[in-house]
Amino acid sequence: MIESFIEKHNLPKYRLNQFNEQFYKQAIHSFDELTTWPKDLREQLKKELEFNSLIPEKQVHSQKDNTTKVLFKRKTNGQYIETVLMRYKDGRNSICVSCMVGCPVGCSFCATGKLGFHGNLSAREIVDQVMYFKRQLVKENQTVTNIVFMGMGEPMLNLKEVLGAIDTFTSPEKLAMSSRRITVSTSGYAPQLKTLLKTGFKGKLAISLHAPNQELRETMMPVAKAFDLEQLFTVLKDYEKQNNKIITYEYILIDHINDQEKHAKQLAKLLKNRLAHVNLIPYNPIFGVDYKRSSKNNIHKFSKILTDAGISNTIRVTMGDDVNAACGQLAGQAG
Repeated sequence: MIESFIEKHNLPKYRLNQFNEQFYKQAIHSFDELTTWPKDLREQLKKELEFNSLIPEKQVHSQKDNTTKVLFKRKTNGQYIETVLMRYKDGRNSICVSCMVGCPVGCSFCATGKLGFHGNLSAREIVDQVMYFKRQLVKENQTVTNIVFMGMGEPMLNLKEVLGAIDTFTSPEKLAMSSRRITVSTSGYAPQLKTLLKTGFKGKLAISLHAPNQELRETMMPVAKAFDLEQLFTVLKDYEKQNNKIITYEYILIDHINDQEKHAKQLAKLLKNRLAHVNLIPYNPIFGVDYKRSSKNNIHKFSKILTDAGISNTIRVTMGDDVNAACGQLAGQAG
């Protein structure tokens, strides 16, 4: 973006430093606020570059918790995506970003998957989701503390742009975030995941598992037919060796589908002796799917079986489900 402008106009390097300081760190709201640049240069910048690649069309705020969802319109083609800000009581401000319009994976429990795939987002569009919320937070003397690639889309299938966005997030000259504050989630594309690890990725890894065995996983997640659990865990073993980091396994609990005692025992066996933490996620209903959320009793029983087997786990507190902003509910329409 800005680098090409700097090069085109043969500007000194300090102009780039000035831009990065004000655009990314101070989170200015327009190029007019780029006060370290002379007015004529700012005007030229406005003619050649757009300040935003996304237009915020609608913003909704949960009445249950401190969650905000924004519907963005892409300037390139008018398509819609959604992004969520989750503010936690412990002070974290976590942004759930999208990397695609829709999703090609087609998981049976996910509203985004029901949309199908309609295009990849650019690194700039991914970054602009974060910058939108950072500008809001700066007004309150707060900042973005965490970024999770768990919105619309499969990060492994748009890996180049996802890595480009992560580079901006972690660059000391730009957002200067620690890699440890960035989580990339995948439904299990083993070859692309292997490619990610070859880049030296130092962030956190989350695996959308949702089933403790191959047969059940294939009925819920089409990707499992192409890349089975054995292939996936072979790659994950390499990640454990390379980083010595805990891998988070996302597990949506669906009534009488994957929440029984036998499933918990199978999951404990699958993750035994691994650097693993399980996020147990109560299913969030979506239109047109007759799945039901597991009962609180079953959820706690499931958790106890994992705990007794020595598997670290947490029952996730559902946030934003009243505005369809919770896990699996993003469908390109705010409200």
